[in-house]
Amino acid sequence: MKLDELFAREVLLWRYVRALGCLLVLQVAVPMAVCNLYYTVIVQGVFNPVTIITNLLASCILPSKLLQLVVPAICFVLLARVHIKSYTVHAWVPLSTWQSWQRFFSLTVVCRSFLIALACALLASFYASLAHPSFHLFAVPCSSKNIMCSTRKGMIMSLGCCVGIRYAYKYFMENGNVIIPAPVHPRKLQFIKASLSLQKLREACNTHGASKFSLCYFIVLSILLTGLFGRGNWQDLLQVFDLPLVTMMVLSTVLLAITLYLFSQVFQIFVAEPIEVPLINEEGGPSSDEDSWQLCHALSTSGLLQLLAFWDLKSLASSDPRNYHRRAQVFMISQPGGHPRNWLGIMNPSLNLIRKFTDRLRRHNCPEELPKADLKSTETDVNKNEVAKAQTASFRTRINNVLSSLKRFQIFGYFLSELPDAVNRSIFVEALPVIWAVQALGDLAAASFTEDKFGVVQRNIPDILMAFTQLQKVLDNMGRVTITRRANTAGNNQLELQLRKALRAALRSALYTVTTTFGPTVLEMQVSAECQNKLKSYLEFKEG
Repeated sequence: MKLDELFAREVLLWRYVRALGCLLVLQVAVPMAVCNLYYTVIVQGVFNPVTIITNLLASCILPSKLLQLVVPAICFVLLARVHIKSYTVHAWVPLSTWQSWQRFFSLTVVCRSFLIALACALLASFYASLAHPSFHLFAVPCSSKNIMCSTRKGMIMSLGCCVGIRYAYKYFMENGNVIIPAPVHPRKLQFIKASLSLQKLREACNTHGASKFSLCYFIVLSILLTGLFGRGNWQDLLQVFDLPLVTMMVLSTVLLAITLYLFSQVFQIFVAEPIEVPLINEEGGPSSDEDSWQLCHALSTSGLLQLLAFWDLKSLASSDPRNYHRRAQVFMISQPGGHPRNWLGIMNPSLNLIRKFTDRLRRHNCPEELPKADLKSTETDVNKNEVAKAQTASFRTRINNVLSSLKRFQIFGYFLSELPDAVNRSIFVEALPVIWAVQALGDLAAASFTEDKFGVVQRNIPDILMAFTQLQKVLDNMGRVTITRRANTAGNNQLELQLRKALRAALRSALYTVTTTFGPTVLEMQVSAECQNKLKSYLEFKEG
């Protein structure tokens, strides 16, 4: 079994189950309690605490109420399915406006957005049916005497669809599906409790369409649609301003916005929980099998497993006394043979990742000059003494030429032209494992000064310093304003800007840590003259 499949089966599957179970308990019991409290106090006018508590307990025991739990369970399964298939560890950066529209209308995004809107519509109808007896569940048919039943049901479900579509847009188009590991904590309920603060809940309501302006917009839109497609009776317009309907719209929207916010938060807390990958296998030594559950093999994977592996490496290399035993395994050598396999298994994937990232930045910002073709040479075949046939352009080349010619027109150039700094931003959104690799290698190199008894790390310190200085040189050559803030993005502090600043800070911190630990000895290492000048400036504390 491959390592990615093993991780998905043994780790991620149980995280999905635990997250879904926690969500069902947290987001079904609490909204049901709120809706029953509204029904008892507001609708029935009962203020006796004993009666209120009795009704709350009865709502959790009665079979008719328990059967209604099938609706939120189905909705949460749909939402969980969408989140499991759509989450990513790298933010999506469109290179052009055409790519944004292409992603927006792609079949995958449309289908998953439809599932989110459907689940939100069912949840809104479920919350309204619990809170008020005049509001029936979507599956319950309306009687002929109740004129407002179908209107109320349609308004509530339409409002739920609007909230779901807005959430889907932020999830797919504004990188709401990005998962970043958080520091490990023994009690996840404290993270969930921190997400339930009043300020964050207010921000969630404003973000997911439960603000007063969104409700006003929906009421105005409903009036326009009723006037255009209705019977033309003024009484139909007044149905929108029905007090129970407006109250249920507010309650359902607020509960739905909080539900979606908590769903994304709890899902990220459980899925992105850090893991501890062993350095050696159960037999006590490193394994050459690439599919074995070891840190050196996890670092060479991709996706969430690689991100969690580099987080574990960063935690292992830190100066925390609890990680001393694991860090000591890095400096061990194999017996017999005396090979530093643990260290090489960590260093090689980390340096490869840093060098690939450096090459991508250099290739885009410092392109090498290609040799110019000799125009005077004739395209003749020496053996046959005849003119050789020119190679026909491929279909992709023809398409690119057509698109390049269309960019000259302003309307096509708006969609097809590359957005400012799009390539740089698409590179820097993948800088998180690079940052952790830099921090881990810097801490391990500094720790080897006192803990490396066999010198397994110190022989590779020149390679590490060369990789660090080359990356810093590329970052310095890019300038300070290469990535600009864009007004049409969510929030002023974009993720790529934060990651670029964090990468600069990690490089400076790692180089200062190594140079201050080893002192002037670093100038005697076998590195390039340019690297020596950079290390000398760090020794003299001129960088920063």
